[in-house]
Amino acid sequence: MNKSRHWPQEWNTDPKVLLVNAGNDEGMSKIANDGCFPALGVLALGTYIQKNIPEIEVLCRDGQVVSNKKIMNLYDSENITFLGISVLSTSYQNALDLAYQSACYGIPAVFGNDHAAQTAEALLNAHPYIGAVVGSEYGEEALEMLVRDSIGEIIDLDSIPHLTSTSNQLIKGNPRIFDIKKKLSELSIINSKLNNTGSRTTALDIFPIVDRSLYPEDHWATYLKRYKEKFGHLHNDEITGVTTMNRARGCSRQGHLICKHCDMGLDIAFSSPEKFWEEVKTAHKQIAANVFYEVCDSFSSFGRFVKSVADTKPKDLGFDPHFFVYGQAIDLVRRPKMVEYFKKIGVFRVNIGLEAGSNTTLQHMKGKFDSVAINYTALKKLKAAGIHAYGSFVLGTEAETPETLTQTVNFVKKIVTEGLLQDLEVQPILPLPNNYYGRDLVIKGIISRREDWPKDLGSISRLYIDQCSGISYNQAIEAAVELREFAAMYGINFGSGVSNESTYQS
Repeated sequence: MNKSRHWPQEWNTDPKVLLVNAGNDEGMSKIANDGCFPALGVLALGTYIQKNIPEIEVLCRDGQVVSNKKIMNLYDSENITFLGISVLSTSYQNALDLAYQSACYGIPAVFGNDHAAQTAEALLNAHPYIGAVVGSEYGEEALEMLVRDSIGEIIDLDSIPHLTSTSNQLIKGNPRIFDIKKKLSELSIINSKLNNTGSRTTALDIFPIVDRSLYPEDHWATYLKRYKEKFGHLHNDEITGVTTMNRARGCSRQGHLICKHCDMGLDIAFSSPEKFWEEVKTAHKQIAANVFYEVCDSFSSFGRFVKSVADTKPKDLGFDPHFFVYGQAIDLVRRPKMVEYFKKIGVFRVNIGLEAGSNTTLQHMKGKFDSVAINYTALKKLKAAGIHAYGSFVLGTEAETPETLTQTVNFVKKIVTEGLLQDLEVQPILPLPNNYYGRDLVIKGIISRREDWPKDLGSISRLYIDQCSGISYNQAIEAAVELREFAAMYGINFGSGVSNESTYQS
């Protein structure tokens, strides 16, 4: 058992925890929602730490709206004893920068979220100044133990769940590797010590309502300003505040049905519908929010839950909430009442992974039950109900050919012309360490699983498409540019996530 008080004890007076969502790396292409909604993860974790360790002051910052320099100024001006960073592939370089500077101050940095969890061992080997990586889907338990250890409590470091750590100057103890690929089932809410109900249906009730005051007021003002600039035209009434919430998690596409380009755990869990509406009411009181981004991986996957939320909507809210959710075309078509429930809840905008305008590439990515006809029908149903659609497309998979690419370009132009999309996202496929395409690169020996990747998203995408697809990377980019320009002609918001903006410039 490894027990030690190994953090600098002079920090124990007025200790502060800083939790940061790393912002997108310089040069990353924007998508329609960038910077318009708050990163929720660090707020949720901060709320949990604040509740369970009240002697700790928690500071939260979102790198989407504040620079790394301003975040790092807190290393000087505040008594930061612990730094937690939420890391995605699109924000990896910024996260490394924050961690390196914190190590120079002797402040331990711990990484979490998808990219860090999936590349933990390679990441720590390449960057030993990072303290540890938490691979948990629900990181509250591990984070609390690490924070308690940082303020001098005697913690058995070997008991911290889902932790990857190496011997370094900031976190002592036995090196540990948590292999998320082999132990994915351990991350389920069913197996979490936090959930003593043994149930998925109300499992998320264990997490407190997010304390949105953990972000400074200027964060909320920036989100609101950006949202109004991009999406104000979609609303007839005044937008007073925008926020994110997450009272349902996961997706119905599990196991062999998972989309090939998905790299998320997708563990299914819900709050009670009463807790869902309590979050909405509290957020309205906190920051006057009346636009809510419910970031459930696939809100439309769970018909019973959606119906329960619709049926329990309070009559005394005192305001009209507007929801932006993720949905799947096949759900909207096969569940005839889903759009009706959406309207009752207040859903005004749906993000749909349309992926392709060719059945060949669409079914390669999502399975034989999806089709271009289903995508089109879903968009028509949404438009008829007065619900806006955000559609995303992926180019250059191994099934892509010049013919399928042309079919997708033509389909996108068709639905844009018919007014079926209000936001468009188009980008080349990106292999990630834990998705089908990333694993394929490793199996073929093109990339080693031990490599610290992706350092450059564009180079990884180019590598895959040029070697594994029926088109070239340049052809994928040319198609994306053509569609971005076409969307601009119709005044539609557009972007290309997980790729470099310079790629699309002539």
